[in-house]
Amino acid sequence: MYHILTDRQTDRQTDRQTDRQTERNYTLDCFKGILMILVVIRHVLQYSVLDEGGILTNLIWAIQMPGFMLVSGYFVARPSNKIGKAIEKSCERYLLPFLSWWILICVLLLGRCDRNIITGLNTLFHNVDGGLWFLWVVFALSVLAAFVNRIISSNEKKFKKIVLSFITCCVYFGVLLIVVVLYRDVSMFGIKYILYYSVFYGFGFILRWTENVWKPYWQNLKNHVVFISFIIFLAIIFNYDLYHCEDGLLSIMLRCITGFAGNLVLYNTVERFQEILSKIKFPWIGKYTLEIYATHMLVNNLFTVSNKNIFWSTEGFVNFTVSLICTCVFTVIIISVFKSIPLANFLMYGKRDEK
Repeated sequence: MYHILTDRQTDRQTDRQTDRQTERNYTLDCFKGILMILVVIRHVLQYSVLDEGGILTNLIWAIQMPGFMLVSGYFVARPSNKIGKAIEKSCERYLLPFLSWWILICVLLLGRCDRNIITGLNTLFHNVDGGLWFLWVVFALSVLAAFVNRIISSNEKKFKKIVLSFITCCVYFGVLLIVVVLYRDVSMFGIKYILYYSVFYGFGFILRWTENVWKPYWQNLKNHVVFISFIIFLAIIFNYDLYHCEDGLLSIMLRCITGFAGNLVLYNTVERFQEILSKIKFPWIGKYTLEIYATHMLVNNLFTVSNKNIFWSTEGFVNFTVSLICTCVFTVIIISVFKSIPLANFLMYGKRDEK
C-alpha cells in the first residue's frame, strides 16, 4: 500500500513539474478569459431582462460553448500511454465538480428533489442541462480522448493509428446511439450535447495533433480565411435566431458554421491584441474558467424578480448592470472561500493544493 501511495504522489509531482516547465499559451488564456466573461454576461442577461439581450445573446451563444470545447479538445491532445491515469484526472477535474455542485448545493442545500440524492441523480442524468452540463460533456469526451491519445502515442504505423482511432470513435459513438435507441431519448445522459459538441472538441483535438502539418501554410491563408469567416458569422447572426430555433438539420449546420467562424474571428482578434488584453488580466481570468463557470451559476439569477423589461430599456439595462456586478462580486467571494478550504477546493473545483 505504501508503494502504491508513493507512486501516485510521485506521478502527481511529476505532472506538476511538467506543467510548470511547459510554456503557457497566453493567447489561449486570454481567449478563455474573454469566453468566460461572455458566458457570465449571457447567463445574467437570461435572468435579468425579458428579451435576454436580443441579438447580443444570439452573438454570445454562438461563440461561447463551441469556443470552450475547441480549447478543451486542443489541450487534451497530448502524448499519453496511461489511459487509466488520464481518466482518473478527468474524473477529478470534471466529473467530481459536476456531481458535487448538484448533490451538495442543488439537492442538499437548496432542497431540490426533496433533498433525495438518488432522485436527484436520476433527475440530473435525465436532464444534464439542469446541472453544470459543460463539465459532464467535457468529461465524457475526455474519456474518448484518453483512448485516442494512447493509440496516437503508440509505435504503430501512421495509417494503423488512424484506422484504430477511427474504430475507437465509431465504437464510442455507437454505444451512445444504442443508449438513445434503448431510452428513446437523445437527452438521456446528455447525449445530445455530447454528440453536438464533439464536433468542436474533436476539431480542437485534431488541430493540436496536426499542428506540424497545417501551421506552415496558415500564415499565408489566415487573413483571407478570417475575413470570410467574419462575413459568414455576421450574415448568420443577424438573420437567424440560433438560440431559440428548433434542433433541425439546417439549424445545427448553421450553429456549427457560426461557432467555427465566430471563434476563429475572436481568436484572431485576441492574438492581435494579446499584449493589451494581458495587461488587464484576461489571462488570469482564463486560468480560473472552471471556478468561475461553476460558481457564477449559483448567483446569476439574483434579480430574476426584477426581470420585467427588455435589455435596451433604461430599467432593463440598470437591472442587468446591477445583476452583473452582484454576480461578479459574489462569485469572487465564494471562489475565495472555497479555494481557501482544501476539501472544498477539491470537491467543488477538482483541484488539489500544490505543495
